Amino acid sequence: MSPYSDLGEVEPNSAGFSDIDKSKDTQYFVDFVDRVRLEKGVKEGKELSFSLLRLRPGDAVLDVGCGAGDDVLSLAKIVGESGRAIGIDNSEAMVSEARRRAAQSTAANAQFLLGSIYHIDFPDQTFNGVMADRVFQHLEDPHKAFTEVVRVAKKGNGRIVVHDPDWDSLVIDSEFKEVTRKITKARSDWLKNGKAGSRVYGMFKEAGLANVTISGWSPIFTDYNYSFQHLQLEKASRDAAEEGLISVEERAKWVADLRKKGEQGRFFAAFTAFIAAGTRP
Repeated sequence: MSPYSDLGEVEPNSAGFSDIDKSKDTQYFVDFVDRVRLEKGVKEGKELSFSLLRLRPGDAVLDVGCGAGDDVLSLAKIVGESGRAIGIDNSEAMVSEARRRAAQSTAANAQFLLGSIYHIDFPDQTFNGVMADRVFQHLEDPHKAFTEVVRVAKKGNGRIVVHDPDWDSLVIDSEFKEVTRKITKARSDWLKNGKAGSRVYGMFKEAGLANVTISGWSPIFTDYNYSFQHLQLEKASRDAAEEGLISVEERAKWVADLRKKGEQGRFFAAFTAFIAAGTRP
């Protein structure tokens, strides 16, 4: 038995959201995004992203990395029957789930396609708005991806919105400060682009976008059981132990400390996410 088996939910594939279809349990990822979507802060972040797109009835909007498709269904309502809301994702499992949800909705103008952010299969200047929600943290080549995002936005008024966390900003109240630092570092480093959130502003400016804005917000977690799963602290602490950053014993003490804080109602964790927006000139 693994020394980590009693310490929380294990992500079923180390590739994670970068390659969901290789997972043994694709439903895990669908359930994960559904849980996250219910958070108050996430809802507020999505509402801000939608407003920054400045969509009008009749517009065409693209959600890159659309996941289970709920954002596209919301965007479809904003652009109305005369508009188009399209989602693309590199996961067949996610696209299939998105299409299932669309079939149960009233959004006849929503469409879901299998595709890559590195090669968006649409002509230049197709969309009035393009958004990517928590996608760039999973990308090996964010600049190549962003070039594609900009390419399919209309010149002059095409709006681009990218929302991503910076996992280097993760803070956790623990009695074991140095162990916590090593675990949060592992949490950020297992992602292909864990610092995506702090890099989006520079990416927008480097691309020459106009009217660039950046907003930050910090989701706060005080429920131990939920937070341990949502923040994937089981995997982060397991990775830190397996990489030799901490010992198995240090990890066990760290988890026990957080569990105790949870039982006492004083667990605390938070990180910072950023939403950048700009217009293609």
